[in-house]
Amino acid sequence: MPELEIKVDDRRALARVDALLPGIRAALVEALGPVAQAMATDARQIALDHIRYEGTKPGQYLASIYGGTFDKSSIVGGFVRSGNPLAHLLEYGATVPPHEIMPKAGNVLAFEGDAGAVFARHVSSPGATIPAYPAITPAFAAARDALEAAMRGVIEGADRA
Repeated sequence: MPELEIKVDDRRALARVDALLPGIRAALVEALGPVAQAMATDARQIALDHIRYEGTKPGQYLASIYGGTFDKSSIVGGFVRSGNPLAHLLEYGATVPPHEIMPKAGNVLAFEGDAGAVFARHVSSPGATIPAYPAITPAFAAARDALEAAMRGVIEGADRA
């Protein structure tokens, strides 16, 4: 019987096997695919619930959440991720310390303020705390048992064959 090591964390599910029977790799990928897609759907719904709570539009973040599988070397796995460059801020939050904003082109900053056009040599930002609105991590946590069951089912089914 092939030895199986299953690892599921908050970002991915991995199956590491030392010796694979014919078709096992493909069967693992096939078994993980629907679970990864379901996790991505759950993550999009969790993110949408956060967005509705905050009263903003979904934008590109929801569309950027996707799930899939991979097969590399001795590891077969499933994942859910976002291609949005701000996803880590939504997932984990962040704290930005107070800082000066300086012009990058020209000598002054120009922007619209409450009274109209504003020109300044620099602006003092008070900093900000961006709260975490996790979507991918909770979707993974909810699917942990399903991921492990899918991987174990393939290996145990191959062992009986």
